[in-house]
Amino acid sequence: MIRLDYFTEEDFDTLIQHVNGTSPSFFMQWSGPTFTFPLSREQLLTYIEGANNPESKNHIYKLTLLKTNNTVGHLAIRNIDHFHGGARLGKVLIFPEYRGKGYGKIAIRRAITIAFEELNIHRLALGVFSFNKLAFQLYKETGFHEEGYFRDFRRVGDQYWDMYEMSMLKTDYERLSK
Repeated sequence: MIRLDYFTEEDFDTLIQHVNGTSPSFFMQWSGPTFTFPLSREQLLTYIEGANNPESKNHIYKLTLLKTNNTVGHLAIRNIDHFHGGARLGKVLIFPEYRGKGYGKIAIRRAITIAFEELNIHRLALGVFSFNKLAFQLYKETGFHEEGYFRDFRRVGDQYWDMYEMSMLKTDYERLSK
């Protein structure tokens, strides 16, 4: 149903269109401090530089619908520490017209499989803002465990956002895969 393909320069316009059509606060929710609003091709060139090779610290994907080959979203496995076996899942986005169809759960499960089976990660972590109840629930359903809660973690405008830190270990993944 969903395939994770490497995100390349050819995919920039689609992602830019989807994230620049949102608000600066949604943009922060999606990208954290990685990018500045509005997203530009120059930022994305830096983002993919050195990515998507076997020893890369970043593996960046577009989510492709098998039936139509349409791009339905984006995600990344980043900050890969090959020595310690850690990485972070982030930049998860399902484009609005494709939400509510289960694609997010499928994409997260595919990313988890890639992390543990192909990239040989031991611990996959992520952060999710506390108000994003749907994402928090999705991560729990796919096997992530809540590890901590960071109060006033990120300043956005005049507000501070709290964040949950979550993770999955390879042993968790192996138990879920049985």
